Amino acid sequence: MLSGAEQAALPGRLNPIYLEGRPLQLETPIAQQLGLRDGQIVQASIELRGEALKLLLNGKLFDLPAALRFRPGDRVFLRAYQGANGWLLKIFDPAAQSAASASAASPASAPATTLPAAQINASRLAALSLRPPMSPTLLDLFTPGQAASLLQTTGNPELAAMFQRLQLSMRGLSAASLQAAILGSGFWMEALLSRGQSQPANDAKALLRRMIRALGDKDASIVAGLKKAVDDIESAQVESLAAQGRGELLFSMVLPFVDANPVHIRFFRPARQPGREPPPFSVDIHTENEVLGEIWLKTSITRTSHVDLMMWALKGSAVRLARKHSDALGQRLQKAGLTMDSFRIFHSARPSLPEGWTPSAGAMLDVCA
Repeated sequence: MLSGAEQAALPGRLNPIYLEGRPLQLETPIAQQLGLRDGQIVQASIELRGEALKLLLNGKLFDLPAALRFRPGDRVFLRAYQGANGWLLKIFDPAAQSAASASAASPASAPATTLPAAQINASRLAALSLRPPMSPTLLDLFTPGQAASLLQTTGNPELAAMFQRLQLSMRGLSAASLQAAILGSGFWMEALLSRGQSQPANDAKALLRRMIRALGDKDASIVAGLKKAVDDIESAQVESLAAQGRGELLFSMVLPFVDANPVHIRFFRPARQPGREPPPFSVDIHTENEVLGEIWLKTSITRTSHVDLMMWALKGSAVRLARKHSDALGQRLQKAGLTMDSFRIFHSARPSLPEGWTPSAGAMLDVCA
């Protein structure tokens, strides 16, 4: 069996090992084609083409700058800088940066037996990159009954109040409350701090970490579950950063509700291809309702305002209800300036399918605009 370090070094894995070298210079038109922004961090891969190693970024190949030593399949982070004479892409090591920050904040008398921060961070980054997609841990943890029980165990009223502020109301859901919940999902905390902005007053990952500290060694199994929930959030962050390197937009999170079970929501947009129409933007939602059962919903938005919906439900009553109210849904979308081209309903669990999949058969209802 391979060790964690060996797994991280396999081709195609996220390899957080970097060497100093000259930056990659780009002309402004090329940077614009890649969709770069000043200060943006992107991920690229190392490809063997012929007898030479190339840097593959957003579907484009570049010659590697001198003094950079990589292997085929390695993945690297790069930070984009816009200058007067064009653009630069410099090797960026998030593990080393975190280690430098930790070193500056740590006392000089740290025990000699402590592992180097860079080694710890590199190992964690590799472990998070190898995790499967969002596990049910966070969904289970944020069910109203489970969360209330855990917060009672911590015995900290402040944490209970913090979780209450994080919860949405299904009956009173609004665009503003949804935006606040997404910002407080724990997904954006480091990004906000890196920009010098304050983190949201109510943050899911901060809540989980405070619960872990509050419990201490009271209940090892509960603490292990909370740590796994933190891993879910941070794994989604690493997945999002890797997608950004491919030119994709991807972020995934779990939102808690006070009057319903939590919802897993995932936003995705494929990489843009030069000369082609913008790819569809999709939103995937998964939840388990006490009355309607387990439900999956996929919303795809094309041409800015055209909407295609697909729904999977295990209960026949949920399927019948969706069919009954499909016309009303189309009318509500129309009032919001959106055109519903189709609504496809499946009486089954959602299968594991690649992005952009469109069903060709099955129990479905098409509502033509």
